[in-house]
Amino acid sequence: MSVIKRGPFKVPKLTEDHPLYGRLLAREAEKLVSLPDFSKDKGLFILSDFGGEHKGADFTTYSILICSADKKVVFEEKTKELRVKHGLNDPWKEFGFKDLSYGPISRSLEEYLSLADNFIHGALITISVDQRIPSLFGLEKKEAHDQIVELFRKNDLGEWKGKESEKVLRVCHAISVFMSLVAFSDQKILWLCDHDSINVDGKRRDFTHTQKIFGQCLAMYSDNLYEIYGFAKPFKNDAGTTDLLSLADFSAGIIQEILQSEVAKKNVELSDEKASLARWMGTESAFLTKVNLAFVQQGDGDWGVGSVNIQAKI
Repeated sequence: MSVIKRGPFKVPKLTEDHPLYGRLLAREAEKLVSLPDFSKDKGLFILSDFGGEHKGADFTTYSILICSADKKVVFEEKTKELRVKHGLNDPWKEFGFKDLSYGPISRSLEEYLSLADNFIHGALITISVDQRIPSLFGLEKKEAHDQIVELFRKNDLGEWKGKESEKVLRVCHAISVFMSLVAFSDQKILWLCDHDSINVDGKRRDFTHTQKIFGQCLAMYSDNLYEIYGFAKPFKNDAGTTDLLSLADFSAGIIQEILQSEVAKKNVELSDEKASLARWMGTESAFLTKVNLAFVQQGDGDWGVGSVNIQAKI
């Protein structure tokens, strides 16, 4: 049974009426050499983590892991053994990019990444956006954000601030483009989103609004009808989901630093742990497809999108 399908690919419902951001993502996705084949899977997990919102960051990163829910058991068993081996349960510690230098994480990193390559059937997708780009949904930031906020309000999709309204669209369109290429009708899907501004619960907006926006974005790119699609935030001290979500965190973090070096031309020194992570990101896997795309501001004011050259840094 094949777990990989070969390109070229075609986003089913793509038209010129779609946002430019979605069309450019689709164009890059359609050119990929391969993607995971989930045709025999009953369920899919979507796990997301975001980075680059700290002071001094030149890129915002959106990392998404789409993986088989049916085949994740072995990875979970192996990482539980790894946690015991390196003392990551007492005290509880997540594999996190900010904690790469922590002794038990540093010592277990290579083995953890090897487990991901060998036991996760899926696609790890990281989309980076140059922070000099004012908006991916309009020429002027304020005008674009005002339009999105008003669109959400009129359609009972919650009351948003401009920055978060753009962010939720960036994330939902990205997931939807790739889901149109790898998912199938009647599958069950669960989106596990790390704690973030797009899924906070407030007086005038909560995670259900994000879910509705996501559902509408999914329908823009394919006619898939899913048996169930659910949503959740991270489960506390749950190794199975936490160790999957950590891959998105690692990807968002290391791609940010690579772009800081290669595009922003900043002096970024990679620790041994970060160098290992960069090598892993640039190495093909038989089961886990790694996709790294970046939207970059051009000298003439326009912006374009292309693959991140990880090899330049490793």
